[in-house]
Amino acid sequence: MSKSPLLEQPHAQLKQSGGLRLSLAIESSTRDASLVLADCGEPIQHIPLNPQFRTAATISEAIATLLAKAEEIGHPLDYVAVADGPGSFTGLRIGVTSAKTLTYALGCRLIGVDSLAAIASGLWESFPDAQEVIVALNAYRSQVFAARWTPQQWRDASSTGDFTAQSDVWSAEQWSDELAKSSATTIVGVEAILAKRLNSLKKSSPGASSPIPATVVTVEPSAHQVAKLAHQLALMGRFASPMELLPRYLRDSAAEEKLG
Repeated sequence: MSKSPLLEQPHAQLKQSGGLRLSLAIESSTRDASLVLADCGEPIQHIPLNPQFRTAATISEAIATLLAKAEEIGHPLDYVAVADGPGSFTGLRIGVTSAKTLTYALGCRLIGVDSLAAIASGLWESFPDAQEVIVALNAYRSQVFAARWTPQQWRDASSTGDFTAQSDVWSAEQWSDELAKSSATTIVGVEAILAKRLNSLKKSSPGASSPIPATVVTVEPSAHQVAKLAHQLALMGRFASPMELLPRYLRDSAAEEKLG
């Protein structure tokens, strides 16, 4: 399969950042997986994986491409970052396993990044005056993986490096309740399938009576946002042990629920 980098920047000289410069980030929490080689969190080369193929079948080629780019630059990877959940069971398992294998093989460090927080970081950049940010991914079975952030909660997480506390699994009823509590200053970032449903609902009930006062924005998980948030964590020394980092599923798989 031919490679299709979305973004490739010439990089004659890397930025200086306390020895934490070059990273490879993996985002595989949904079918639209991607990888990026980044300099201080900013993308050098970004490769989306074709969602028509299994992530396990395409991720190795993308990793090899980015490692070749790092070799061309002439600087070893300082760390590998990976979205460790919540999200697709299979996707997270492949992403985390690939990241851990890379750190063992290359002798570099590892950072786990909350997949919802990575999306939220991009929303805060785009909507700095928002009074609230809600991020959600389709969890199927009438559920969503969701996180609700106020500016103060985001500032607190940015000071401690703990971006996992807000992430949870919401039922369809809770999802509706949380949206009903939103306001015109709330930004709701959701993947395309959820955005389509919410926008249809807003159009069916326009004006003050709308069940969703918030602004709905379509977002997709991106390795670029994982890399940016990971760089912030790296500067705080929030590295993970490859032996201990596991995907954060936040719930049992369908098979495990049946066994239970």
